[in-house]
Amino acid sequence: MQFFYIDYMNGDKKERNLGFLRVESDGISIGLRGVPTQCGSSCKVFALNCLGERCLLGEVPVKKGHGMEKLSWTREVSFKDCLGVEIPLYGTKMGKCVLREQSDIIAARIKERQQSDGAAAPYDIQEHTKAVTVSRADKNSINGKPSAKASAGDEIGSLKEDKWTQLLSTYPQVHIFPEAQSILIKPKDLIVLTEKYHNLGSNSFVLHSYYNYRQLLLFCYPFGTEPEKEKGQDIHVAEKRVEKSDIEYYLGVPGTYYERERRIAEMFGFEGFENAEARMHEEIRRGVYSGCFGYYMKRVEI
Repeated sequence: MQFFYIDYMNGDKKERNLGFLRVESDGISIGLRGVPTQCGSSCKVFALNCLGERCLLGEVPVKKGHGMEKLSWTREVSFKDCLGVEIPLYGTKMGKCVLREQSDIIAARIKERQQSDGAAAPYDIQEHTKAVTVSRADKNSINGKPSAKASAGDEIGSLKEDKWTQLLSTYPQVHIFPEAQSILIKPKDLIVLTEKYHNLGSNSFVLHSYYNYRQLLLFCYPFGTEPEKEKGQDIHVAEKRVEKSDIEYYLGVPGTYYERERRIAEMFGFEGFENAEARMHEEIRRGVYSGCFGYYMKRVEI
């Protein structure tokens, strides 16, 4: 089950949020709000399949601008090959939700076919980021030169440290929190993370925030970093760390702190919030408060 936002589009311009989608294997649940009165008593819902075809899933009854309905997949489009959902409103206005890129579906189909044919595993996506990562096949060497034999833990640590150094030289650096290094990235760059975090590139909360602020940050908290703490306040998500001696990485998604947004962020797997506004103004109080700008944080690995 996955949650996505529905954008209210006027032509190519996004104006606001129109509601949400809950995607499941048997269909989608749609919640609409702020539907224009010009739409009448219902809105048609179309799904886009991998062939670019618009397939009618059904209609959502609307009353006083709000609607809620569950619609089932059809023969023309299923959970596996749905690229997105469109809800025509009136004129050039439309509700739009992107679920995944067409290239992701094609890659999944190729992988399924190779597995069913007993073929070799598909090309590793990490190979596309050779400029910012260390090859898995060359774990005992860095920059092509054999390294001294070390324990497995030391080896993994050195690889991660070397990879972060390469990332620093590849992506723009942003200095927001003095105790952490950070780089500016885009959703497509999330493939530099380990494979289990690649799905963040299609995470609706991440994409919604990126298209609002046009930035994501990847933070690195160095060895022994201790977050500042104010009595009665949780200042850093980093306070949740288990092993203080390890380098830790967090994906920072920009946004404004509100209790409702915090609950949504938690639903999408984000663990806490860093107040960047206080840092920018060099304020002493750095606790979170309603309306402050900052970053919703999720611990990741590279």
